[in-house]
Amino acid sequence: MGLFGKSKKEREKEYMSKLDVPSCLKENFELIIDDAFTIMGVGTVATGNILIGMCREGENACIYKANGDILESRITTVDVHTKERKANGCGYKTEHVGLGLRGVSKEQLEKGDRVIVKNANMYGVIRQIKRCRFHQIKTGLSEHLTMG
Repeated sequence: MGLFGKSKKEREKEYMSKLDVPSCLKENFELIIDDAFTIMGVGTVATGNILIGMCREGENACIYKANGDILESRITTVDVHTKERKANGCGYKTEHVGLGLRGVSKEQLEKGDRVIVKNANMYGVIRQIKRCRFHQIKTGLSEHLTMG
């Protein structure tokens, strides 16, 4: 602990442990849009609080409209509205974020629309690949793993 309380690194470590990142990986990402606007050089930005899961820059997202329509988009930027941790291109549950979205305009987005990224399946695939890799090492097999 520093002269003026906890150091920035200690505060960040404490904050990240509260987020429980491993459980975020197991859940699908969901954000309810509070506001949508355009920023020059970024494009369409949707802000809101993350309900569950996590998102990363570069992931494909689906926007579920109140009328039942579904829009497809890609997350280009994740701007976290906290000073508790360094920016790492990810947003975690309970955080308020701004998402740069490619492929949609601000006119297409309304307050209450939901942005969803399917993360839970990704975690299962990663776990399966690790299990196959462990089996390969244990048995001495040297075949390539392909998933399709």
